[in-house]
Amino acid sequence: MRVGVIGSGISGLTTAAVFQRDGHEVVVFERGDRVGGVWARTYPEVRLQNIQGQYELSSLPWTTPSDLNPTGDQLRAYLDSVVERVRPNLRLNTTVTEMTERPKGWTVSGEGPDGPFSEAFDHVVLAVGQFTQPKDSLAWEGREAFTGQVLTEKDLMSLDVLKGRKVAVVGFGKTALDLSTLAADRGAQVTQVFRTPRWLIPHYFLDLVHFSYILFSRFGSVMVPCWAQPNAIERALHKATGPIRGFWWGVERVFLRQLVNAAKGRGPEAAARLNLITPTHSLLSDMRSAAPMTPHGYLDHVAEGRITPRQGAVARFTPTGLGLTDGGEVPAELVVLALGSGSPVFPYLPQRYRALLEGGGDGVQLYRHLIHPQIPNLSFSGYNHSFLHVPCVELGAWWVCAMLRGELILPPPEQQEREMAEVAAWKRAQINHEPSLLCGVNTRFQQYMDILLQDLGVSPFRKLPNPIAEVFGRYTPADYRGVPEEIVAARARGVYPKAVLPVAT
Repeated sequence: MRVGVIGSGISGLTTAAVFQRDGHEVVVFERGDRVGGVWARTYPEVRLQNIQGQYELSSLPWTTPSDLNPTGDQLRAYLDSVVERVRPNLRLNTTVTEMTERPKGWTVSGEGPDGPFSEAFDHVVLAVGQFTQPKDSLAWEGREAFTGQVLTEKDLMSLDVLKGRKVAVVGFGKTALDLSTLAADRGAQVTQVFRTPRWLIPHYFLDLVHFSYILFSRFGSVMVPCWAQPNAIERALHKATGPIRGFWWGVERVFLRQLVNAAKGRGPEAAARLNLITPTHSLLSDMRSAAPMTPHGYLDHVAEGRITPRQGAVARFTPTGLGLTDGGEVPAELVVLALGSGSPVFPYLPQRYRALLEGGGDGVQLYRHLIHPQIPNLSFSGYNHSFLHVPCVELGAWWVCAMLRGELILPPPEQQEREMAEVAAWKRAQINHEPSLLCGVNTRFQQYMDILLQDLGVSPFRKLPNPIAEVFGRYTPADYRGVPEEIVAARARGVYPKAVLPVAT
């Protein structure tokens, strides 16, 4: 088939690599002047929360130098190396403005370096990412009266602007925590304004074990409640809720220990500030896309008063800062808005399909997080966002390839939509709201990938025959390196067509 991929972030490049490997002709459209998606342009000193070996295509490991947590520059260098090795038909500086249905596919139209274009495709993959849509403009009064400067993280091209100033950072996600820390590192007096404190993931459990050995082991991931459990053992485990509750109570104590340690020997005022960033809701309800790691130095800055937490909602700008709904005021010379992204929109799709995808305000729930049963010849990449993101995207792309070959027997569209609604209802009931809530599998990556692999007739247990490694070993993209060959072998054995697993995901 001729396949168009819209977007050249990590999800788009991964999808292009899989589709090319499966024999399709692929064209990648990118509106920017380089690949990378949200990573193409970032604030200085940003780092990936994931570690290097957890964020790579299974068949294309890092060949460029990198820290344990890659910087933005290092990640961009890796993505450039992916382009060099995959060599996709890449159209930079090309904006897609319209997609028109054909009897068997789509016509993609837009504007490129050589002017307007229209091209026909049998299938299109939308890989525009769940974090690319900016939030709606803020309806805070008094912006014109504020005598200081207002920036978002996308405007922050140099950290020098933070030096020695009164800075108000609005938000509590990764970006807000990063920028609060970076500003305090440069002598700024920072007030961090937020509605709700979130759970902060420590880099090391009990100062001994890197978090990835816990979170990315099958043991750790199986303990996470999910809308679907892929096998009878996991279903039985989650019916006996006592062990699950006990496990997560213990994990919460480990997470809180970092705040307690930061307060030691620093007096009651330090303890009071740290108490303001201590969450009162459950850790499991914060298991979402925006779950942040604790930036190095952040807790020390809070304890020592260089970052002052201020819980509350912003109501307006004042001439000298921000006014809050409780009547308080935050003085500031510079306001940094780190409020995250909005719910995804698809302005180039026909209106009837936009209505199916954009109505909820909390993201896009898809069947298998990959397709919508009412939209033919279209799939999505990256809307199965997870903490082990790249393998999820790879397996999702292989699943779509199998579907296009007629190798998967899907349930009727009505049942697919019932299952989509079931998953969406579970997420809304169990996970704190975010604009991209429905777009992710997040910490449920192991359950999700196990289901896709069973759909494909491939073993989900990637570390066997070593049972200890299978249960307690850290899973990485490299564990999924052999999946393409196993799919080819399944084709040779006549496994397909095969009905997908009867579970909602």
